[in-house]
Amino acid sequence: MLKAFSWQDFLLAATILTLIWYLLVWILFYRKSEPLSPIPLPHAWEEEFDQLDEQDNLMGKPAMEHGVSIVQAEDFSFAERELRDEYPDQLEDPPELREEIKTICKIIASEDGTKEDFFSLFEMLKDKYPEIASSSALADLNEFISEHVPFQLSDQELENIWS
Repeated sequence: MLKAFSWQDFLLAATILTLIWYLLVWILFYRKSEPLSPIPLPHAWEEEFDQLDEQDNLMGKPAMEHGVSIVQAEDFSFAERELRDEYPDQLEDPPELREEIKTICKIIASEDGTKEDFFSLFEMLKDKYPEIASSSALADLNEFISEHVPFQLSDQELENIWS
């Protein structure tokens, strides 16, 4: 089908389409337009010019991101002691620990691991969270572990797992 067109036909069509394109661009963007406002804005050198106050911002005040607040320096601190008093369970039993225990149990179940494999993987977790060994949430964690492991752990094994 393309063999029916000669180079002269192609160049003629390309020239005509290019001229139409530039004509449309010129009509849309370069035509003479009326000013939007018949009254010109005041300039600083004119007498009736009223300066804007710094408080009057034409765009309005910038909005802060969600959850961000401005505080004074004396109001800001890393209040670990107060947090331990308010949320003792959250600090002694972090949710990340439970997720990592679930991950270890899934790995053991998917690869047909043994108790020894579980204990060796759990050593890394115990090193990562050393404060858990003296936590008051230890009984809850042991119950959580016994629910998720693919084999039976005795009470003695669960107690020895943290020491």
